[in-house]
Formats: sequence, C-alpha cells, structure tokens
Amino acid sequence: MAENSYDNDRNSNEHVQKVLDRVRKVYGQVPLVSEVLSKRPDMFIPYAELSSAILFKPKFMDQKSMELAAIAAGSALGAEHCLTVHFKQAAKYGASEDEMFDAIMVGAMMAMTASQAAAFRKLNEFKESQPK
Repeated sequence: MAENSYDNDRNSNEHVQKVLDRVRKVYGQVPLVSEVLSKRPDMFIPYAELSSAILFKPKFMDQKSMELAAIAAGSALGAEHCLTVHFKQAAKYGASEDEMFDAIMVGAMMAMTASQAAAFRKLNEFKESQPK
C-alpha cells in the first residue's frame, strides 16, 4: 500500500483529534462518517475542511437556513442519523417545528418528484420503442 503524507505525520493525528473534539462539542457526538474517516487522516482532513466550509461557514445563507436545507436534503435522502443531528442544530439556531416540518416536506417532494421523473422518462422511452 502506498504511503501518503498523512500516514505517519504526528501533526495530522493531532489535527484529526482537534477536529473530532470540535465536532463532538458542536454536535454532542461524532457522526459515524467522521468517526470512520478519522482513521484515515488523508481522507478525513479534506472531508472535515469541506464539511466545515459548507455546514459551518455558509457564505450566502444564515446558519438557521443552512440547517433547514440540511433537513430538506436529509429528508430527501432518508438520512435518519443526519436528520437527528440537524434537527438539534436547527433548533439551536432558532428554527421552529413548523419550519422544520416545511423543510421535511420540501425534501420529501423533491425525492418523490425525482423518482417520478426518472420513472416517467423510462415509461416514455419504453412507449416510444414499441412498434406502432
């Protein structure tokens, strides 16, 4: 197996631990993806940096709106554990239960129409391929 610059770097292990501590402080836990990736600093550090930029430092959304977007996405994807985290975070930033409900419905609608659109396109392709 090829070595990379993170494999034996003591500083990267310390950095990973600092990031995990920060995540634990914010979420009250370390999500499974972070926990697993943290065993591979070469994967975890870039993942954590991207995650931080998107989830904790949105440029054009306030933090509550970002959390509601995460709820909508989590709903669309059926990501139960992500939803648990983001409901808590949304409430922390002032989102009401009604706002969270609306976010769930937006995500659910997007998931439903995405599957319908794919199926309807395939149905149309099938119909067009049939002899007339």
